[in-house]
Amino acid sequence: MNLIDFIIGALIANAIPHLIFGLTKTHFLGMFGYTSKGNISYAVLQFIIAISIFCYNYEYSKFLENGYLIGAVTVLVLYFIFGNILVKFYGKRDKTTNN
Repeated sequence: MNLIDFIIGALIANAIPHLIFGLTKTHFLGMFGYTSKGNISYAVLQFIIAISIFCYNYEYSKFLENGYLIGAVTVLVLYFIFGNILVKFYGKRDKTTNN
């Protein structure tokens, strides 16, 4: 492992909480402020930068050989695709039950 690998992993790992905070509309400071759109934009930017650095430093074919990176990217992409749906689904509360 070298410094570039660490930076790629850190960018992807940091994109996940910013995406979650953006989807849940939780105020969390990101590069573009406290807004949910700012956090989502920051997560997308980090994801693009991480993949760009990886493809520049290595080759795209090496991406398919790196199991850790595929796992991290898969989790992040699934959050991008299903995150808003899951937040809406699990965010609903039953009015008849006592909390």
